[in-house]
Amino acid sequence: MIASSKVTEQAESRWTLIVERFRAACILHRENRDAESRQIIKGELPVLIKSWIKLLPTSLKEDAKADLRDMFTKEQSLVDQGMRLQNVFRETLVQQIIPRVEEQVAAKYRAIYLKEQQKRAHDLEAVRKRTWVKLSSPEATSLESSQARRVSINDVRSMIDAVQKNDSKLIANSMLPLDQIVGTLDRARVDTILSES
Repeated sequence: MIASSKVTEQAESRWTLIVERFRAACILHRENRDAESRQIIKGELPVLIKSWIKLLPTSLKEDAKADLRDMFTKEQSLVDQGMRLQNVFRETLVQQIIPRVEEQVAAKYRAIYLKEQQKRAHDLEAVRKRTWVKLSSPEATSLESSQARRVSINDVRSMIDAVQKNDSKLIANSMLPLDQIVGTLDRARVDTILSES
């Protein structure tokens, strides 16, 4: 914004709001939420900009237009960089990290399944060896009820399918929201991170 001691705190605050709302509109547009983006561009921003300009001294009003143009360019560039960065992160997650995690989860479930099968085989063998225990005895009833309360892990393939059922891109997007990436880029004061991309 205009670097001047003549600018009031209220004008600074209004400028910050203009930047935030324009950035939000750019992000919404990049996320194909055009109706929401247009609402900000055509509904909110004109009112905010007019009220901001009214708060400026007359001598700074021409500079204000240049500041707006510069801000529009900068914010669009930040959002574009953020989008490219998000795509790189998402592709890395989808192609490399999520498949590894899924394999680790599958391996863990296979290990649990094998352990459960071994325990069941051991329990059945113990029951067979104790043929003298009547089915109505408290000990036998206790064994049956403890087996009934245990979580059954019979269908490992279905468990793995359920874990993998989640769309990897949705997971990646939820982990890397574009507005957070753009905010981080802005706070880092980065002008061109991905200019070579």
